[in-house]
Amino acid sequence: MRRKVMLKEVISAVKLSVLPICCWPLPQDATKFKMFCMTLHHCLSIIVTTALKLPLIYGITNHLDDPPVLVNQIVLLSGTFHANFNFIFHITYYHHIQIATSEIVNFCNVMKPHEEVVIQRYIDKCIAFYGIFLVAFYWITFVVIAILPPLMHQPFPTLAEYPFDVSYQPVKTIIYIQQSMAGIMISGQLCINVHMAMLLWFTSARFEILTKELEKTANVYQLFECIKKHQKLLIYAKEVTNAARPFAFTTIYCSTISLIGVFLLLISHQPIAVIFQFFVLGIISIAEVFMYTWPAEHLMYTSNDIGYAGYESSWYSKDISLQKNLLYTVTRCQHPVTLTVPCLLPSLSLNYYASVSHILN
Repeated sequence: MRRKVMLKEVISAVKLSVLPICCWPLPQDATKFKMFCMTLHHCLSIIVTTALKLPLIYGITNHLDDPPVLVNQIVLLSGTFHANFNFIFHITYYHHIQIATSEIVNFCNVMKPHEEVVIQRYIDKCIAFYGIFLVAFYWITFVVIAILPPLMHQPFPTLAEYPFDVSYQPVKTIIYIQQSMAGIMISGQLCINVHMAMLLWFTSARFEILTKELEKTANVYQLFECIKKHQKLLIYAKEVTNAARPFAFTTIYCSTISLIGVFLLLISHQPIAVIFQFFVLGIISIAEVFMYTWPAEHLMYTSNDIGYAGYESSWYSKDISLQKNLLYTVTRCQHPVTLTVPCLLPSLSLNYYASVSHILN
């Protein structure tokens, strides 16, 4: 029988995956020096990834008539923009990320048995999908850095080109290290998708736990406690959506750019090996979108289920003031928690995912 993966192990794995980019939030009592070091690391990472943009743009202008190389460079360029925006958003929305992450860490230490059952069911459902991609992001980077250059007889991990001679030392070594560092940082930023998805799934689990508690209320005091928990949970859900929103936005738009490039290459007459390589890249881009749409849709349903549980409780026999509070709770649930960017991104759901994945159909 396979051993179950516990919540603490999930948190540790996600924390380890973003360690190279220092994007796991510090404790709320962290010193200013630690905060400065984290911000400095992010700024240096932006410089390293930006240094890869210019040679990629230069390479794109030189290969407009070579579709495989052109799409390869466009996808890499999209990845560098993705990483840069994620670093900027992490600095900008750090407070929301810190609050949302500290809540799941604290909850892990005080879980009750019935809460642990629900959390474990969510972990069992999601661990395979997200775990595979946590490993895949860094494995692909390792292959590109250590195996691909000698195998393909290319001097650097990427096909970026420079308007000056890079065949002599130490320039060649410096560029190789810089491109390798940029690749690791891009992989780390892709792992932030798993971090944000973990927060969304955790919020859904909290709503489901509260729904079960509301269904089992036996007296007015328990019902009142559920109403208070719901108000606090709505505040936490807002923190989570505020934290995840910018990362979902950059992931979806950068993935869309990659998908468009891959689609244009697939409809051209290219060798089977090239088509297969970029088809796999398209699958990875679609999977990145699915990382957000899957938990986002589930969050909509679980946040809405609270209203049904409240309506089906014996509210009619309770005090008038409690009935009013419960009525407010039921009414509020008619507007479920959604992950969206006003005017830029619709509410994420599996319907939206289907419209994106249709590109490759």
